[in-house]
Amino acid sequence: MDSQSDQRGRGRGRGGRGRGRGRGRARGASINNCSNNDDNFNNYDTTYNGDQQNDNGYFQQQQRENSRVQSTRGEPRVNENRKRHADEDTTLSADSNQTGAIQGMDTTGLVPFGNLHFDQNTMRAVQEVFKYTHMTPVQSMTLPTILLGKDVLAKARTGTGKTLAFLIPSIDLMVKHPRKSRTDIQTVIISPTRELATQIFDEASKLTRFHPQLRSMVMVGGIPMGKDLRALKEGGASPDILVATPGRLQDHLSNTPHFADSMRGIKMLILDEGDQLLDMGFRREIERIVSHLPSNTGAHPRQSLCFSATVPPVLAKVLSTALRKEYVSIDCTTVAGGKSNDTHDTTKVPQAQGLVDFNDVFVATCMAIGDEIERNPTDHKIIVFLPTARQAGFIASMLENWFNGRSNPLGRNRTSVYEIHSRKSMPQRQKVSAAFRTAQHGVMVSSDVSARGVDYPDVSFVLQVGTPVSQEQYVHRLGRTGRAGKTGRGLILLGTFEKVFLNKLKAFKVEDGLPSLLAFLSKHGDITDVLDAIRAIDRKLKEQTYQAWLGYYKGYCKPFNWTSADLVQHANQLAIEGMGLDSVPALQKSTIGKMGLKGVPGINIDPVSNQGGGRGGGRGGGRGGHGGGRR
Repeated sequence: MDSQSDQRGRGRGRGGRGRGRGRGRARGASINNCSNNDDNFNNYDTTYNGDQQNDNGYFQQQQRENSRVQSTRGEPRVNENRKRHADEDTTLSADSNQTGAIQGMDTTGLVPFGNLHFDQNTMRAVQEVFKYTHMTPVQSMTLPTILLGKDVLAKARTGTGKTLAFLIPSIDLMVKHPRKSRTDIQTVIISPTRELATQIFDEASKLTRFHPQLRSMVMVGGIPMGKDLRALKEGGASPDILVATPGRLQDHLSNTPHFADSMRGIKMLILDEGDQLLDMGFRREIERIVSHLPSNTGAHPRQSLCFSATVPPVLAKVLSTALRKEYVSIDCTTVAGGKSNDTHDTTKVPQAQGLVDFNDVFVATCMAIGDEIERNPTDHKIIVFLPTARQAGFIASMLENWFNGRSNPLGRNRTSVYEIHSRKSMPQRQKVSAAFRTAQHGVMVSSDVSARGVDYPDVSFVLQVGTPVSQEQYVHRLGRTGRAGKTGRGLILLGTFEKVFLNKLKAFKVEDGLPSLLAFLSKHGDITDVLDAIRAIDRKLKEQTYQAWLGYYKGYCKPFNWTSADLVQHANQLAIEGMGLDSVPALQKSTIGKMGLKGVPGINIDPVSNQGGGRGGGRGGGRGGHGGGRR
């Protein structure tokens, strides 16, 4: 969730297709085959020299030369072109003289909250609870227009203070126009993830501290429906502010008696992280939810807001039903001259990347984390992002084993590991999130449930392992560090076959991450401790990770220029040589069919399910490269 930016100053703010198919064993790629010119990616060769595996099918040597870990330097390029979508009626920017931008900056370069007129009890909470005196640029650009009652589409990134930008007007509206019935919900805020919804609820609770008549509630998946029902009826009245994830909100609209009736008095609808809501496949749920809301026309129309980091065409189509036709579009990402207006500008965060030999991604992950811990022994705070929940569980288990191993090179600098993803229950996720937020140091391994909007203070290092679903997701993950005036850095580790993603990072200054990893490896001599940590991981978790890896990367066959056979070959290689399994995991026949891998050479079919004696297919690995599936 957004945290208010440092008040002392203002912050600034398609990849080519590869031809190499990675045939053969993914061992010992020649560095000469990895061109440093991204424009030559079509000549990129991922054919390996086929070193033989050892008797246990796993890392035939403990230490290799620099060919173990490789890196390619990204080249900066000019800012991306910005397109105005067709449905915009009015567009404001930071240098606009229209209603969106207010004057009155003081010597800090920021606009005081006192320049706005909204309820004094809300102002008291801003000053006494949040201890804010000045607005962020996003707040000063959007609040005046929203307080006028306009529908607004605000293009604003995370970490810019946008949460208060929509909470303050919603509270002001409820105070000025109290609800007619105690069963009416007045404000609905839809969030893409449980973690972000919970944090918005926390902010709403703080902001309404001096409004005892207003009650907030959060409603997310993973919590028993009965608990929601009890909270809805607390004190004999519905909550004034309801923060919810789309799926759970739709569940109640469809299945909870009279819940739809309580939505008919809604005064304000807020879609937070609009682009991510659609990326995660919630378009249908949002359209159904909007259909239950009061009209946005007439004498007392519903006010609607959408905050989104990007505005893809599909979002504009959805907003045509959620927002009034004459809504105002405010671009908060730039000021006059095209300069960044972000209070949290990820381009200022030092970024590095490394291409690593396919089977050595896990080893490189430990090297990167060990390097960060040695840099900051007492105040390291690391987030490791993985594409799927199963992969996150695998890496968390590996790190636990590594930190607790007898030969751990970090010695006394061992640290706690926090694991958070969609396979954990909501109470577990809330507990882990709270613990990591207050911890002085530690490593949190996460799927993308923590990628956007979620604010963890003092994160020193963001490590991304594997191909993110998009450039935007890469940026949002990176945005967990370097917040509120603090320093931080980021590193992305990719298998050599994933090099195509580096084309998406040309706009950023991405340095070579290889030297620090090699320095750590050289200093500590060998990787026996890491191999032991991988061997100790439960076989079932390895098999689940294999299946999830197949499911996720199935969505990348086209950009990687893979056939289904190439995909299976890489997955099998990872299982044997990377995870240390003695055989390729068997998948249920129904799972293979759902993945579209029936009849592909190398797939190992579970003989029990093949005979019809199984219990049905597994869940697969999500939707792969389109950003869907469980996180």
